[in-house]
Amino acid sequence: MSSGGIVMLPVAVVLAAGAAVVLTAAAAAALTVWAANRAAEAALNALGRVGDGFEAEATRQEQAAIAALRWPQVVAEAVERNARIRMLSVRAGRAGVTVTLPAPLDLAGRTEQEVVAWLTQADGLLRFADEALTAGCAAKEGERLAELLPASVTRLPDTAVALERLQETLRSRHTAPVLPRPAALDVSAVLRTLDPDANEEDRIAVLRVAVLAERAEPREARMYDRQLRLDVAAANDRAAGRRLAATMSAALEDPIVATTPPPGPYSGTAARLGAVIAGDAELTPDLLTEAAGAVRWAETVVRASYLRETVSQCLAQQGYTVDTAPGGLRLTREDWYEHSAEVWVDQDGVLNGRVVRENDVDGDQAEAGDRARCDEFNDALSEVGDRLHAEVAVDRNHRPQRRARSAPDTTRIQTQRRRQA
Repeated sequence: MSSGGIVMLPVAVVLAAGAAVVLTAAAAAALTVWAANRAAEAALNALGRVGDGFEAEATRQEQAAIAALRWPQVVAEAVERNARIRMLSVRAGRAGVTVTLPAPLDLAGRTEQEVVAWLTQADGLLRFADEALTAGCAAKEGERLAELLPASVTRLPDTAVALERLQETLRSRHTAPVLPRPAALDVSAVLRTLDPDANEEDRIAVLRVAVLAERAEPREARMYDRQLRLDVAAANDRAAGRRLAATMSAALEDPIVATTPPPGPYSGTAARLGAVIAGDAELTPDLLTEAAGAVRWAETVVRASYLRETVSQCLAQQGYTVDTAPGGLRLTREDWYEHSAEVWVDQDGVLNGRVVRENDVDGDQAEAGDRARCDEFNDALSEVGDRLHAEVAVDRNHRPQRRARSAPDTTRIQTQRRRQA
């Protein structure tokens, strides 16, 4: 009698998940991957490697609809803070300094108000942790710089005082105003533009040049000033690369994604991103392109999970008993007797469903029963589609088959995209 399919594009998943009051695990995963996808595409566009993921598919109207929602933006901030927590934890571990860090936030089961409150708390703890790490590394920085600076500079009477002052500048840069373009030879102002997530190696490198700029004669000082600006910019780029790597890694390490074997090209992507986060490698353009592809794959995984979760909830609310079955879901009702329904998500992310029989039965009465069950199921799928803002297609020529003869890959539903109103 009929079978049906629901097409839900990534933008629709974000809109649906973003309208939730409390994030489910699948909704949290969908928004986490959306945040990583958006960050990856922005980086690709900056390199001239135009991304083909979420931003390329979403219309301006759809992007405006997402921008009007609070959840996607709040989740993006939480993902960024989790990335910073991970980076600072790595830095502290390498330096051998104990700092108090907020625990990374698990978004599942959270309300928007809870996440916003956590963001405020996390910002304060991250600032204190960075200051503690900076203070804990001060002595080692001094020893390293004594080895790296020329003897002619270390012998000068005020070099140690200048170094302490510059280190204090880095410690206090979270609260000091940052000039968009520091004046020439204003070494402290340039140091304040150093990314908070710059690691200890980069800090030592820029402090070395900063000391040289402070202790040099005016002519040489101008040269060191230019070098300091270049070194700070390079350090900031590396810190941004590690932060982006941690953001994309969060998408690949989400429990829903991590339990799904990735395609061959992405089997080692998470490990390669981990090396970047640790500071053992850099986020090269090729690795960025690879990781962005892995995040787009992760989007298909979480979209299917979100579809299954939402469909299960919707159909359960309509009186269906929903059970997990190989390849998808099995739906039954107390008054359906010999009928049941199968629901599955295919490789293209299309959610398919159809009514099946437990036994072959012919005759007018059986025909009428088939039609009634299919009409009920069509109405149920339509209600699910409305809730998901997705397109629903129905094949009314489908007649329920015996379950043993059915296979989820025999029905292919083609639908057209529905634009958001």
